[in-house]
Amino acid sequence: MIRIAVESDAQQIAEVHVRSWKETYTGIVKQDVLDDLSVAKRLALWQQIIPHRDHQLFVYEKNGKILGFLDGYLNPDNDVAEIRAFYLLKSIQGEGIGRAMFEKFQQLIRPEHHRKIRLEVINKNPSRYFYEKMGGKAVGEEDASDLGEGITEIFYQWGMDKDQK
Repeated sequence: MIRIAVESDAQQIAEVHVRSWKETYTGIVKQDVLDDLSVAKRLALWQQIIPHRDHQLFVYEKNGKILGFLDGYLNPDNDVAEIRAFYLLKSIQGEGIGRAMFEKFQQLIRPEHHRKIRLEVINKNPSRYFYEKMGGKAVGEEDASDLGEGITEIFYQWGMDKDQK
């Protein structure tokens, strides 16, 4: 089931956040970056984000356990809606859940306010090709060597106007 997060979900979201990073980035990013991840730090972050009115935080829940989430930010200051965090545990990847979560966020966007969706992803993340399958276009890249050698962040973007999709 995909639903909007509530404040009591913060602990499980923080746990998925840390576990997903460790599942995805072990052997890719510097080990000290992974070692520095903590559920407590992420919990404080998600406790702030969940009630924020400009964030739309979706969770995927199965049997009472959150197994993935998408944090969409409807920026009030410009025409870009951002996906700030999008994590699914490996055990549920490839089942169409990510696509369904992305589409739920996309449905919230009113093109008269937000003409684009944008997200950043580490170049060595094998899931980045999912964004290309979803129609995202790589529109930029930035150095992220603080995470490890040869690591960059790639910016993907989707247009919300008919002529930009």
